[in-house]
Amino acid sequence: MTRDEIDDLERRLRERAPVLTPHEPRSRAAVAMVLAPTDEGARLLLIKRAEHPHDPWSGHMAFPGGRHDPEDEHLLGTAVRETREEVGLDLDRHGRLVTRLDDLAAVAGGRNLDMVISPFLFLVDREHPTTVDASEVAAALWVPMRHFRDSEFHGSIRFEREGAQMDFPAFHVGDHRVWGLTYRMIRGFLGAIGGADAPAASSAPRPEIAPAGDRR
Repeated sequence: MTRDEIDDLERRLRERAPVLTPHEPRSRAAVAMVLAPTDEGARLLLIKRAEHPHDPWSGHMAFPGGRHDPEDEHLLGTAVRETREEVGLDLDRHGRLVTRLDDLAAVAGGRNLDMVISPFLFLVDREHPTTVDASEVAAALWVPMRHFRDSEFHGSIRFEREGAQMDFPAFHVGDHRVWGLTYRMIRGFLGAIGGADAPAASSAPRPEIAPAGDRR
């Protein structure tokens, strides 16, 4: 995805209305999908959540974000605040909001949590270095978009639940697996821009991923 393609993506997405939840859930959350152009193509910012015993998404790959705070003016403010707190990236200063994407119902461990998560897509001018809050984030990565579009990086992840082996679709990002809610958000984003039809593959190589704090 070149800079010109990113400009075209921005124009098309601004004309698209997001699909919003038809009911008011018990709680809401918001995340930031941050896209940066590079000479080798666009990269998407992901985090690995820190390990916490009471976090239903402990250790998962995710986007910066979190629960809506009553002090937040709106959900967009939640996404901006959480991104600043978790990875030190100030989207008010360095980001440009493109659009709000489709709401997703939050599920963890097969249970509907009566929470709705709203993703917001931002563009930044480059891969900004990050400073993670270690209490919430174990790592931050700038991942090439081609790893989400090309079937060679698609696969699955297996879990045992209630005595049964279950496979879930996943993107293979180096040693990490992007699955669950984040997988669904990325697939929804690809669908919105016309790139979600690549089939899953049974195995995947380890792509070169840039730690977000290492690039200037």
